[in-house]
Amino acid sequence: TLITEELCGVEMSKSTVSELCKRLDPLVIAWNTRPLVDATFPFVLVDALYLKVREENRVRSRGVMIAIGINISGHREILGLMLGDTESEETWTEFFVSLKNRGLRGMQILVSDNHTGLVKAVRKQFQGVTWQRCQTHFMRNVLGAVPRHMRDEIYPQVRAILDAPDIQTARFLLQQFGVA
Repeated sequence: TLITEELCGVEMSKSTVSELCKRLDPLVIAWNTRPLVDATFPFVLVDALYLKVREENRVRSRGVMIAIGINISGHREILGLMLGDTESEETWTEFFVSLKNRGLRGMQILVSDNHTGLVKAVRKQFQGVTWQRCQTHFMRNVLGAVPRHMRDEIYPQVRAILDAPDIQTARFLLQQFGVA
């Protein structure tokens, strides 16, 4: 109720919020099951967000699988969401199958973190699509493995490699960094 008060400027009871949510459910379901046949999305980003949700009179953590498509004009669109217990291969497979059944097509590159279940599902469900590891997740992993006192020094070096204008420059910077 604090969120609705903050957003709407009016205090609402829990029952009012519940009633509003019940009316929103059919709209959300319709949006989340809409056909995806009107556009081609060469680039798709996927990730999971963990939220606390109330189910069966208790609060528990649930993963929300999300897919964002980028069309040939560069316009981003949320393609779909799905609640899941974990980021298992089975959960991601179910989500990917639902997107394909709704008409997702034209994908060339899928970007995600390096979660094992997710990557396995991508490889099985989207053969021929290039998988790329998300640079933000990669950078978090790199900095998490570096001693805290070295992070300010390491970050710009890794960022320069990731932002290199071409593969030759990236390889040169990688050699200078001392990894290759």
